[in-house]
Amino acid sequence: MKPTYQDIKATAQYRWQEIHAAIGIDQRYLKNKHQPCPACGGKDRFRYDDKDGNGTFICSHWENGAGDGFGLVMHYLNCGFDEALHAVAGVLNMGGANPLPIPPTRPQTQPRPEKDQIGKLAALWDGAEPITADSPAVQYLKSRGLDMVQLPENVRFLREADYWTTGEDKPLFIGRFPCMVCAIRDTGGGLQGLHMTYFQTTYDKPYGEDGLHAPHYQKLAIKHPETGEALPAKKMQSRKQGSISGMAVHLFPTPENGRLVIAEGIETALAARELFQARDWGLSAALSANSLAKYLLSDDLKEIAIIADNDTPRPVGFKAAHDLAVRAIKQGIKARIWQSDTAGYDALDELKEAKRSSETQSDDLIQNTGGKAA
Repeated sequence: MKPTYQDIKATAQYRWQEIHAAIGIDQRYLKNKHQPCPACGGKDRFRYDDKDGNGTFICSHWENGAGDGFGLVMHYLNCGFDEALHAVAGVLNMGGANPLPIPPTRPQTQPRPEKDQIGKLAALWDGAEPITADSPAVQYLKSRGLDMVQLPENVRFLREADYWTTGEDKPLFIGRFPCMVCAIRDTGGGLQGLHMTYFQTTYDKPYGEDGLHAPHYQKLAIKHPETGEALPAKKMQSRKQGSISGMAVHLFPTPENGRLVIAEGIETALAARELFQARDWGLSAALSANSLAKYLLSDDLKEIAIIADNDTPRPVGFKAAHDLAVRAIKQGIKARIWQSDTAGYDALDELKEAKRSSETQSDDLIQNTGGKAA
C-alpha cells in the first residue's frame, strides 16, 4: 500500500537531519545558525532550526522565506513536491519506494572574500572621546570597585553607539546607548577590533531625567524583544573573522623592566593591578580564556604574571593561563600564575573583599578607641 503524505510526514518527524544528510546535504548546514544555503549559496541567508522535529529552515531566497523538511528537499534537489515526497519515502524505506541514490555533494558556491572592517572600526574609535577623570567610562569603572587613580590607555567613551542583535531571520536594531569602547590591538599597535560595554543611565530619585542631576552609568540590562532572553551588555567587533584571537586591550604599556600583567577581562585586569599594587608592570586584557591562551607575546617581555579566573565547574581560566605560561617559558620569559582560592572568584572579587575587610577593620578601630565614624 502506498503511504500517504501524512504517513510519511509522521515517520519523518524528528528524523529530518538524517533524511537531509541522506539526500546529500552536508551535516555542517544542519545547524541552527546563520550560514550559506546548501541549495543556493549566499553568505548568511540560511538557518536550519528544525522546529518540533519537522525539518524547518529559513532561506531568504526560497519562496516565502521558510519551509519544512519537504521544502528543503525540494529546494536542494530542485524538484517538485511529489518528487520530494518520493525521495523522503525512499530514504525511510516506506511502501516499497526505491531509495534514491545519494547524490554527490554539490560543489558549494565559493564565499566572497570577507570585507575588512578596519574603516568602520577606525571611524568608531576616532569618534569616541578620550577618557578623563570625570568621564562616564571612568565613573562606571569606579562603580565596579576600582580606584582609577591612573587612567588606562586604549579606553574611550561614545555618547551613543548602535546595538544590534539577531532577529528571526535578519539583523535586529535594538537602540542607541552610551558605550565604553576599548581598542583591541596587536603587538605592533595595529587596530584589530573593538570591545564595547554598553551602558544605561540611572538618576537619583525622585528627580528623574530633568537635567538637574548627573546620571550614573551601569551595564545595560535589556531583553530580546522576540524571545525575552537577556542580551549581553558587552560585545566585540573585529576586522575579520579570527583577527582578534591572541590580541588584547593594552591598558598600560610594558615598561623597560619587561614586566607585564595579563588577565582575561578589562575590569579583572585593572583590579589585579590595584590589588597587587603592580604600578611598575604593564597591563593587558585578553578578553577571553581562548585569547588568553593564544596571547601574542612581544619581544620586549622578560616576565609575565597571568591572572586566572577561578571558573567553575570547569577550570577554563586556569588551563588558558597554564597554556600561556608554558609557551612563555619556552620563549625564555619568566611566568607566574595567580588565581583566587575561592571558586567562582576573579581578581575583582578579591579586590572588593580586601576593601570590605579594610573597612571593617577601620570601623572596629573607631569603636575600640571610642571614636566616631565621619
